[in-house]
Amino acid sequence: MGNKVLKIGENKLENREYARNNDFPFRVDYEEITNYIGYSFGCHWHPEVEFTYILSGSMIYQANNTQHLVKAGDVIFVNQNCLHSGKASNDCSCRYFAITFNPTLISGYKSSIFENKYIGEIINSDRIPFVYFEGSKKENEQIVSLLMRLEELYREKAEGYELLIESKLFELWFYLYRDVYCKVPDELIKQTKNIMQIKAALDYIHDNYKENLTLDDISEACNLSKSSCCRLFKKIVHGTPFNYLLSYRIQRSIPYLLSEGMNITEAALSVGFSSSSYYSEIFKKYMKCTPTEYKNNVAR
Repeated sequence: MGNKVLKIGENKLENREYARNNDFPFRVDYEEITNYIGYSFGCHWHPEVEFTYILSGSMIYQANNTQHLVKAGDVIFVNQNCLHSGKASNDCSCRYFAITFNPTLISGYKSSIFENKYIGEIINSDRIPFVYFEGSKKENEQIVSLLMRLEELYREKAEGYELLIESKLFELWFYLYRDVYCKVPDELIKQTKNIMQIKAALDYIHDNYKENLTLDDISEACNLSKSSCCRLFKKIVHGTPFNYLLSYRIQRSIPYLLSEGMNITEAALSVGFSSSSYYSEIFKKYMKCTPTEYKNNVAR
């Protein structure tokens, strides 16, 4: 049973160790979707770019307001600050690795052609907030091959591996620029206003989930009417603001629930629920078991 939660900092960005590793801001993370609470990781974003490669199984991956059922061999590229999330498909397993790095690793010195033309044009543009590469298509073979090589270099960490990783990132970026970015027509560039409004709403929920929040509070935080707020949540987050709030409270309650010095009522009250009975009802809805059953299963 999963008990993993994304670490979200005060700025609502996902916390990553490499963010503090300024000399080589690159890493590979190996994940299994069923290790996460509720078999899903929630909406988040970060200033790094990310390539996710599906090793086995499948999951539903969402970037901004688009969903893909990704399967073994597929790749998802997520640009910096793109809102994304993932969940198990029919509660099935999905193993994958995520290659994440700060674009400064390959952007060169300030105002270089690499920064201004090749890197900056992609990360500062709305053309490709994300890209889905279907692994079975021949035109994506180079992308897949480079990702597999990057994972191997990082895993083995032979002497000088950083040099080879940087060279492969340049090659990877070449294909992203030539075969994807340059082929996106200007008329297909998407506006980011709706995404920014949803981010503002999520920021507000993350900051105030312990409080007695109302739809008025959430919609006001993102400068939308209540109906527009609900419409955008349904389109981008695929749920209502209230359901997202409840789900987030459940995720935040897990560390309290597993704490030896805290009972179920205290865990419920610590994250904004008014009673242990309502907390238990919502917990079972999202976790498919009661809080007590969850504690007992984790303790085994």
